[in-house]
Amino acid sequence: MKIIRIMLIIALALLAATPGIAQKKKNKKNKKHKVTALALYEGPELLDEQQVRLISETMGKKYAYFIAVDDVDIPNKSLMKGAQEILLLPGEHKIQMRFVSKGQIAIPIEPFEAFAFKAGKTYVIKFEHTHGKGTYLDSAGNTRIRIWIEEMGQEGVLIEKTVDGFGRSFK
Repeated sequence: MKIIRIMLIIALALLAATPGIAQKKKNKKNKKHKVTALALYEGPELLDEQQVRLISETMGKKYAYFIAVDDVDIPNKSLMKGAQEILLLPGEHKIQMRFVSKGQIAIPIEPFEAFAFKAGKTYVIKFEHTHGKGTYLDSAGNTRIRIWIEEMGQEGVLIEKTVDGFGRSFK
């Protein structure tokens, strides 16, 4: 009888603890995937209409992240992950990205030419990737990454470049 009572108490304790554990795991998952924009200007937080937002698109295992603005590196401890959303002051900026296709390539791309970003606007960085064939050097030389910037909600490319698998411009 004593054994049954102990087992019943243990079972009730486990049942009572399970929802709390499940909730904690769910909260951890949500926090892990929360994306926050990295403000790359000094001073207080600005209203949306006073700043520029740049967002890099993700397509499956392919994405690009920001590695420098105006030739100033964005601190990062990983070759595979970095800021995919940044906030800037309006004006002319030169943006540099790293393109990643997990399991294939992770390269810094030559910076875009300077572009005048407007206050209150959100811009999206998009790309197309064609992986080259052959040995490593042939493959990298034949790889093509077209990367461009569009204003969110508007059609048309504002600025673009095409690079090879070494990150060098290709015409």
